[in-house]
Amino acid sequence: MFEPLGMFIGALLDALIGPNLFVPGEPFLIAAGYQLHQGIFAGLIAVLAGGWLGDQLSYSLGKKLGARSLRRLTQWQPKTRRPIARSRKLMSKKGTYVLLFARLLGPVAWVVPFIAGVHKVEWRRFTLLSSIGLVLGVGQFVVWGYLLSYGIEAFPALNQAALFVGEHLYSLMVLAATLAIFVWGVKRQWSRLYLKTALVFTLSALVANYIHFFWRADDIVKEQASVEYEMRNRAIAGIETISPSSLKAYPGRSLVFDAQAMNIVFKGESPKVIMEQLGWIENQTFSRNDIQWTDYLQLLKDATPPVSDLYWQDRPQEMAFQLPGNLTHRSHIRWWQAGVDEVTGLKVWVGALSYDNGLTLTPYSGIVTVLHSIDPDVDKERDRLAEQLVQFIPNIITELKALKSPVEEGDEEHDYFTDGQVLVINYQSSSI
Repeated sequence: MFEPLGMFIGALLDALIGPNLFVPGEPFLIAAGYQLHQGIFAGLIAVLAGGWLGDQLSYSLGKKLGARSLRRLTQWQPKTRRPIARSRKLMSKKGTYVLLFARLLGPVAWVVPFIAGVHKVEWRRFTLLSSIGLVLGVGQFVVWGYLLSYGIEAFPALNQAALFVGEHLYSLMVLAATLAIFVWGVKRQWSRLYLKTALVFTLSALVANYIHFFWRADDIVKEQASVEYEMRNRAIAGIETISPSSLKAYPGRSLVFDAQAMNIVFKGESPKVIMEQLGWIENQTFSRNDIQWTDYLQLLKDATPPVSDLYWQDRPQEMAFQLPGNLTHRSHIRWWQAGVDEVTGLKVWVGALSYDNGLTLTPYSGIVTVLHSIDPDVDKERDRLAEQLVQFIPNIITELKALKSPVEEGDEEHDYFTDGQVLVINYQSSSI
């Protein structure tokens, strides 16, 4: 299908009145751009030639068959009535611009060459303007195909845009549904329009929250199994080589979210051992556990609600713990394995420790939801953990290291403040 002949036929049918109602040309144009990046020009020539011939045939059919065939076309395909009416109106008012930019005007492009023939537009004028428009219209998809051949990762801005749209899809759908209801209500002159619109927004937001937390939260872990395996087994020269800028976690995968501090480093098989020794309770997380609505209610009853996911280097925490508390106030920590110390052979874990101080409405991972408000003084919790370790595990080795830059209180770019020091915990079975 994507040989030159197939691409020629695809572009021809995409431009020819009648078949173009059923045949999408974009795959052929994008394929031509992809092949162009490989140094193959035949596909580009094929789609340009096919599109040009299709425009010429549509123009000739319109000129020869005239208004009678236009009526038959609308009877055969009623969905063409609106684009035909729109293109005829535009043709009569701004014919030059329509011929130039028809391929950028969506469904109007289906019928413009045919309408130009019906209106007896001079052939040379039509050919010149439509040929320029063909280059513009085909060119935009060829460029996309050319860029996609590099891989979207080669274009950080495009990668982030795609990630943002994918992550915020449900919020965008909520806004679209709310706007649609509002516009419909204005046209129908609904009473209490604002109240009804607010109700639709609220219900849509609740549905988005339910889908996010209870249906799709565990999808990312399934998708990134190979990435996690690589991260867990990568060699680390030492904790001093950990980039200061990487000691931040985010409540979402795109870069529009404010960071939360990572202030603990653990060297040992697993931090779960010391967490349990210190009386911390392991939390369930939405990404790692299959939490149903009934499970969620029971966890709330036990004052151990699931921990919302934070993302470090594009992956959610591997485990999370909390000290006994209540539903609105608790100390909690999330852990990620960062790799293996190549000198000692010990696993290296990084943790984000903070304190939940009440509830707040906040943007989180593409939705708006109610989550805990984080106490900005993250050093207080770090020091509290250090005191616990000294008290209950006297022989364990701990130290504070300045692994990142300080953040002053009131810094508008951060929701927390810190002196930049990280608590480093060395734990081996011989430590106790």
